[in-house]
Amino acid sequence: MKFPFSSRLKSSSLIVVIILSIILILFRIITLQLNELSWDVLGYYIHLPALFIHFDHGLNDLSWIYDIIEKYKVTETLYQISSGPEGNPIFFFLMGMSIFYLPWFLIGHLWASFSGYPADGFSLPYQYSLALGVISYTIIGLIYLRKILLNYFSEKITTIVLIIIVLGTNYFHFQTTKNLETANILFLTVTLIIWNSIQWHNTYKIRNMIYLAILIVLTAMVKPSEVMVIFIPLAWGVYNRQTMHAKFLKIIEHKHQFLAAIFVGIFVALPQILYWYSETGHILFDSYKNPGVGLDIWSPHIINILFSFRKGWLIYTPVMIFALVGFIFLYRENKSFFSPALIYSLISFYIIASWTEWWYGASFSIRPMITLYPILAITLGYTIKYLGNSKIIVRSLSYLLIIFFIMLNLFQTWQLNNFIIEPYRMTKKYYFAIFGKTAITEADKLLLAPDLTFNSNAVMPDESLFKKRNIGYYDFEEDNIQSNNHFLFDSTHGNVLKMDGDIEFSPEIRTTFRGLTACDYAWVKASVDVFIPKGFKDNLPMLVLTFQRKEGAYHYRSYSIDTNMYKPGSWGKIEVARMTPLVRNENDFFKVYVWNRSKTPLLIDNLKADTFEPYCE
Repeated sequence: MKFPFSSRLKSSSLIVVIILSIILILFRIITLQLNELSWDVLGYYIHLPALFIHFDHGLNDLSWIYDIIEKYKVTETLYQISSGPEGNPIFFFLMGMSIFYLPWFLIGHLWASFSGYPADGFSLPYQYSLALGVISYTIIGLIYLRKILLNYFSEKITTIVLIIIVLGTNYFHFQTTKNLETANILFLTVTLIIWNSIQWHNTYKIRNMIYLAILIVLTAMVKPSEVMVIFIPLAWGVYNRQTMHAKFLKIIEHKHQFLAAIFVGIFVALPQILYWYSETGHILFDSYKNPGVGLDIWSPHIINILFSFRKGWLIYTPVMIFALVGFIFLYRENKSFFSPALIYSLISFYIIASWTEWWYGASFSIRPMITLYPILAITLGYTIKYLGNSKIIVRSLSYLLIIFFIMLNLFQTWQLNNFIIEPYRMTKKYYFAIFGKTAITEADKLLLAPDLTFNSNAVMPDESLFKKRNIGYYDFEEDNIQSNNHFLFDSTHGNVLKMDGDIEFSPEIRTTFRGLTACDYAWVKASVDVFIPKGFKDNLPMLVLTFQRKEGAYHYRSYSIDTNMYKPGSWGKIEVARMTPLVRNENDFFKVYVWNRSKTPLLIDNLKADTFEPYCE
């Protein structure tokens, strides 16, 4: 007796998909945490509790968000909320991820409602329902990746490619421990876009065109820069003037399908469009407002993206070198797919490399490169195909290297999950010091870079370890025309500046980041003497240290005088030492100044700032 699935189970690639899916599910269960909905995921997800639990998708009252942050510690700062044209709060991230989260949110909500857990959107049922539920998208992505690969390759090559992609790259980390982030969903949507592009160009059925419209819009709603995925179907089959003309004629022939697809795409985007219009008055709005982070199109970080020991893609995901080589073989054997693959890959890579935080937070290797893996899986397949026909020495050495890279990836993923690979502070020296290690020493830790991401509470080491240099000093002994009639003579301080309702900000000490240091960081020590009159009841003055660019100030820090130490009616001092943070551009301005927040006159003197540079190479 034959079972209906017996013939299918003879398929090695299908068996591998099943085994890999089981591995991913088990590892996801093992790595479940109680803060799955934190940081960026909070921003993607917050649309759902706002709409379905608090009925406040317009964010008219942020108190419930602050209550959630206090209770569940899901973020340190509320960067997940941006501002509209009138300063009104709006969601920083688009609602694309929330659409994919929705069924698992609803299951979590039912679970919480009938199990005694708080039905607040963040208790354990929601966390676990979403983290486990989105595995379904991972499995669907693998199933369709297999179908795509079988369209071009044998069972053997397809099996090898699936194993390499899942176990040999950072895909494994982001489809398990970090499967609620965008990499999971974008891998799925790009895979489905490739599959439906294949199907439409084979059959020209309208359903595939409609699927493409839905998937492209959803992809853009997950990550707006990924709208460039539209080049996959548009450039399909185009590699010279004749094929471009043929493609244009094919579009004209099926223009009704394209018009229907545009209509469906607008309908899918309608919830986002209506939200933007209701909150901003615009049907399109850029909510990614952060002066410290953004696209630096004219200064991409290409070398760092590829080769930095901090996060470099080819350093931490070296097996993908074989995928890059595969573009050569793709061009030779499949020109129809070469153009869309190359165009989309180059544009997407350039955008990825142009992001200010090119290391993408606490990611393992370069997280958004996973979006390109459905394409790179195909180029990888062509490399494997070439190796299969190459000399035995080349084939054997290549396969041994691939096996080594797979084992290295799995081991380094373990190192990351066990805090041996540091998510922010990796250096070349530290990388090689902990290579192959299952434990680290205090001597190893000294090789890490300074923590420039979470350094707000850092304490300055011994000053003798740095080169000290003054970057600005105001003693107000010389007249300043901008401060005319605001100089006073003090018996102990000489000339001082009187700040009142006419002077809100003092003269500023200003330089660029490169004016502070030629290294990756420096310490800045700033101080000012302040006299607050007796009976002062107003807002205290602040010593402000901030970086600034044309989009506005970022990494803003302000410090007031300690009234427990310095009483009104006497001179006191504000003195701070701060490590420079990660800056967006080395030419961004660093400023130090005093902000008078009151109308009551007060006096300042000796505004000073020194930089302390490390002895870097």
